[in-house]
Amino acid sequence: MYIVITGINTLSRRLVDRLEGRHDVVVIEEDEDKCERLYSSSGATVINKAPSTLSALEDAGITQADVLISTQKDDNENMVVCSLGKKYGVPKVVSRMEDDEYFEAFQIIDAQAIGHTDLLLSEFLSAVEHPYLVKLANLSGDREVLKASIKDDSSLRGKTIKQMKHRKKFPNEFLVTSIIKEEDTMNAEPETEIEEEDSIILIGPQDEKEKLDKFFQNQ
Repeated sequence: MYIVITGINTLSRRLVDRLEGRHDVVVIEEDEDKCERLYSSSGATVINKAPSTLSALEDAGITQADVLISTQKDDNENMVVCSLGKKYGVPKVVSRMEDDEYFEAFQIIDAQAIGHTDLLLSEFLSAVEHPYLVKLANLSGDREVLKASIKDDSSLRGKTIKQMKHRKKFPNEFLVTSIIKEEDTMNAEPETEIEEEDSIILIGPQDEKEKLDKFFQNQ
């Protein structure tokens, strides 16, 4: 995909790190120093212009973009960028949102707004309430991608994925997708053996996460 990102900050730098190896990424930023630092540390194309200007978006190839992501801290600036993106026909427009009062405004222009505060709150609550799981991603249908680690003294050591899933307190709503081992990442086949310090990746409903957390707490 061809992805245009506006603004250089912690969020956009992480997006670039995750996306640049698999997609064509162009970043627009007005601050010259930020542009130089990102350019020297990544493979992304960097344009040193104000993101909310027509010339900057055109230089970024906005008419070719599959996705436009606006990550600036100013909601008004993000609104302008998203509006222009929709005007140029970008199929998917996503924006960071600092103030929830802007939610309806983003909806009106058909841009997906992601509340920065809500994301932080969600991550903190997850870390406190489900300490034996790490949330990796949100999925549609209120599902989450989660990672659980196998403790050194775990009773799951030497057991297979099939045996783990057949334990009485394992919540069957969760799909075990893969196992991350010290030297490899592999698909979680039924007969794959679990070892200490493995990480298990699971997908399941958010409202059943507490059961899964308790299962690994008592592993």
